[in-house]
Amino acid sequence: MPNQLYQHIVTLIPAFESEVEKVLHYFEKQSFPKNHIVINEGSKVDCFYFVLKGCMQIYFTDNSGKKNTIHFAIENWWVTEYNAFLGNPEAQFNIATLEDTEVLMIEKEKFEQLLLDFPFMGIYFNKVHMRAYGASLLKQKTFATVSKKDFHYYFCTHYPDLVKRFPDEIFASYIGISLDELDVLNQNFRS
Repeated sequence: MPNQLYQHIVTLIPAFESEVEKVLHYFEKQSFPKNHIVINEGSKVDCFYFVLKGCMQIYFTDNSGKKNTIHFAIENWWVTEYNAFLGNPEAQFNIATLEDTEVLMIEKEKFEQLLLDFPFMGIYFNKVHMRAYGASLLKQKTFATVSKKDFHYYFCTHYPDLVKRFPDEIFASYIGISLDELDVLNQNFRS
């Protein structure tokens, strides 16, 4: 079993290091090729993923058929369609791979059993999701208070390695601009 999840858990809740090894058997390793849709809008969701390697995109398709990227998941990040995983009848978002991707997957039934068997994992997931929620709020504030040009600059300067990992059309949809607008912003950024 990959050591990444072990290290991630121990980093957030070091007091339980001796117990962490016992939780790893709840997970299964899976691999997905690039451009694989892991979760479809409208589907039932019963899996939660920890990214070992690769990059995933969370997006929805609007009424005109345009993909709108709202989030990414890279190494050591958790991802699922949360509302559907928690009980909504169907997913409102798609999750697809942008690269060949390896994950550790846990099914909902095993996830619930994990939390019952090892209550400290509730503390771990609480910390994971509090950090993710805080980052989401910061993104929303940044997105709402700066121009698209400034948001592009912010993202390119704070996450330059991430920007290199996905196609321009994905980055443009994340910012909420056209490919032509992204080309102009990219040219201005590089000069």
